Amino acid sequence: MLKQRVITALWLAPLAIVGIFFLPFEYFALFVAGVVMLGAWEWANLAGFEKQGLRVVYSALMGGCMYGLYQLPELNILSIGLGWWVLALMLVLAYPGLSKLWASKWARLAIGFLILIPCWKGLLFLKQQPNSEIVLLYICLMVWGADIGAYFAGRKWGVSKLAPRVSPGKSWAGFWGGMASALIIGLGVGLWISMPAEQLALLMLVSAVTVAVSVLGDLTESMFKRFRGIKDSSQLLPGHGGVLDRIDSLTAAVPVFALLLLLFGINF
Repeated sequence: MLKQRVITALWLAPLAIVGIFFLPFEYFALFVAGVVMLGAWEWANLAGFEKQGLRVVYSALMGGCMYGLYQLPELNILSIGLGWWVLALMLVLAYPGLSKLWASKWARLAIGFLILIPCWKGLLFLKQQPNSEIVLLYICLMVWGADIGAYFAGRKWGVSKLAPRVSPGKSWAGFWGGMASALIIGLGVGLWISMPAEQLALLMLVSAVTVAVSVLGDLTESMFKRFRGIKDSSQLLPGHGGVLDRIDSLTAAVPVFALLLLLFGINF
């Protein structure tokens, strides 16, 4: 299993680097749309639709939705995304108490749009920023750093569980360890690019919110998988599960981070 994870990571990392640093906007948009459509194919299974034909149709509908919403202002879609994650927090905290609200397959299909479309729009917004490579790399480092910090802090001090009914393996120690790791990385990046002190302080606040929401993204997918009774969203990535298993934190972090950058006017 470990060997498979390493091999998969060795080709995933260069793919992400190429997408961030070398693809022009139009090709980047197509690349992200392709990833989102794969995520939609997996989400249809989380929603309870196992037949391949129906999952492909849902993936195609997601692609059509992205095409139709391409010209819509970022603020509209990102605000909808923020609204969903506020609701998701309530659902995770109450699980399984409010699961009847989204228990139907069709409700879960609709939720897939609320998760994936804002993430797609957020990534396009970040790619259009003046220093897009730094911005995109920053959000990835935030999420990856939080994951790594949470893993080690959780193993060392993880006693009090964060959300035992949703994800028994996560602890408050892991949450704070991940938060500290991410903010150290963020501070380092801010100092490296010589960000003014006022902007840097604001960036740290935005980053803290983003990291907290990224954890919510992970917990939300875990909640749907637990309800569905499956371990991974798919087996597309050997040793890593599915696409959604790799980007669940980013689906929450990206739209919230992009929206806060837009509202506060933070520039890298």
